[in-house]
Amino acid sequence: MNFLAPARDECLGNVWREGNQNKPKKGELIVMKSTLMRRALATLVAAARVRWQQRQAKLHNVRKRNGSVETVLLANIAEGTHDGNITKGADAAITERFLLGKIGSASDRVAVAGAADTPIGVITDEAAGTGDLVNVALLGARTSTLRMVASGAISQGALVEPAASGRVQTLGVGAGTHHVVGRALDAATNAGDVIEVDPFYFLRVI
Repeated sequence: MNFLAPARDECLGNVWREGNQNKPKKGELIVMKSTLMRRALATLVAAARVRWQQRQAKLHNVRKRNGSVETVLLANIAEGTHDGNITKGADAAITERFLLGKIGSASDRVAVAGAADTPIGVITDEAAGTGDLVNVALLGARTSTLRMVASGAISQGALVEPAASGRVQTLGVGAGTHHVVGRALDAATNAGDVIEVDPFYFLRVI
């Protein structure tokens, strides 16, 4: 048996029609249109929800370390502005959390800041190796306090600046340019103490 489908046949869902033959009933058309509209609406709602989650930095990766759950905020999933955090690849392994970071070897990289470097924020994660994604809490774009690692004794209320290996120290009084990164809200007694800091950034030139 030869079967030729007329060129003017149309496919609507699983219903074929030729002229007035096998034409879907009005009720069937209503059901199909309703189904298509529901699917389109569900797609729009899902897309809007993802965009909202991205803006609120709610999308995250969960890492397990020593049996505890830690969160890495992926603040730049969508390109554009960032709400206080930005995700960067580490230039090298980072074995300590809450170290000051500087611009890395590429636009998408971050490195641990030294005493003479210009910091951009606090690296809140560790990195097992080069390229690992870490969260950077940006200085000057925060709505909350930050933790930082002291290089030695720091008095509560003291202004702090970068020290070696990403840590912070009491603002010096010697001649030169000092990068002030915040005010200590806790006192530190020993090197390696993690303290709460009210973060901000400005240069002090003596």
